[in-house]
Amino acid sequence: MIKLRSDLPLRGGVSGRFVAMLVMVLVFIAAFAVTVSAYVGVLIADWERGVSGTLTVQIPVNDAGVADTAKALDILVRHPAVARATLVPRAQVDALLKPWIGEGAVKDLPLPALIDVEMRESDPAAVAAVDASVKAAAPRAVIDDHRVWLARVASLARGLGGVAAAIIVLVTAALAVTIVFATRASLTEFAQVIEVLHVVGAKDGYVAGQFARRALLQAVTGGLAGLALYAPALGLVAALAARVDPEILPAAHLPPAHWLALALLPAAAGGLAMISANITVRRSLAAKV
Repeated sequence: MIKLRSDLPLRGGVSGRFVAMLVMVLVFIAAFAVTVSAYVGVLIADWERGVSGTLTVQIPVNDAGVADTAKALDILVRHPAVARATLVPRAQVDALLKPWIGEGAVKDLPLPALIDVEMRESDPAAVAAVDASVKAAAPRAVIDDHRVWLARVASLARGLGGVAAAIIVLVTAALAVTIVFATRASLTEFAQVIEVLHVVGAKDGYVAGQFARRALLQAVTGGLAGLALYAPALGLVAALAARVDPEILPAAHLPPAHWLALALLPAAAGGLAMISANITVRRSLAAKV
């Protein structure tokens, strides 16, 4: 551990270990919130790239199902707003459903025919025009605009992001409050020593600096321990997620900004602790004058 010169006996002690342990837990929680927020953002961006400007046309199975499918496909291929329209093979549909309902159940399902549509323009007017043209040829056809469910998923993602942000705010507040109370307790404990320092000419800023440096060291130490504790937890979650079928839980590569944010957590905790301790000491000493 780095040793800092101090005229106050602040090294060690139960309060110092308590602050470091609490910072360790808080940084662990903050790291988890940062990862969840980054992962959700990556998933939403990936989904947006995958479904932007696309539609799915469903033709229910009935006596005229094959004829309706052919009519709808012909309409879509010739429509000016459509860039590409292809019939999805039944085998591909079965493969998509197997992870969810099992291979045996898929074979017995009367699945509709699916047509994958790529739009030249994805504005609502173009989608409405395609919808009207298809239903004129195949009245029972269902047009699935992916933007609808994507908007719902995006709303859920924004909610999760908001929860993650709230967790980070709560963690920050908890750390600041902890440093404030720990510093006040230390001020009371070393009141006589601080008075002697004042007698020999020490200013409030000097005394505040002693506490601030000690809080910085405790917070950085606890923050590094929190990251060390979070690393294997993140690795375990990643290993378990890798075992899930990619059709259910797509693989996502977290951006460099996420790893940078994790690396900066101990420094951020140390800076917050140092500032909180400095302000607390200055205000407490000023109030006694």
